[in-house]
Amino acid sequence: MTEPIVFISQFRILEGKRTDVESMFVHAVDLIGSTKPRTALYAAFVDENGTQARIVHAFADAAAMASHFEGSDDRGKSLSDLMVLTGFEVYGRAPDAAVDQLRREAAAGDVGLEVYPEFLGGFIRAPS
Repeated sequence: MTEPIVFISQFRILEGKRTDVESMFVHAVDLIGSTKPRTALYAAFVDENGTQARIVHAFADAAAMASHFEGSDDRGKSLSDLMVLTGFEVYGRAPDAAVDQLRREAAAGDVGLEVYPEFLGGFIRAPS
């Protein structure tokens, strides 16, 4: 059975940048939607104060996550003027290269990386 993977990026939105984050995300959705067809979910959420953001990614399998991570270094750099990385969470058996990249980014930003590799059960549905 193929195991789904969920990856969450955590950010603090820089003061006065909320509107810019919203605009950037509109473009990111278009980019990811058109260039990463195996990414099952790409969604951003902001807290009630507009100061914390989470970007949630879901993949049907490790190969889909590996494909999503191609070019992610460049995409991540475009956020640095708007948000500060505060951590990562990974649920499922993510590809080693993806986890290694997240470890490097977490170490560089002095933030946490939580990994929950053991899948107990569940499913992800492809759009119909």
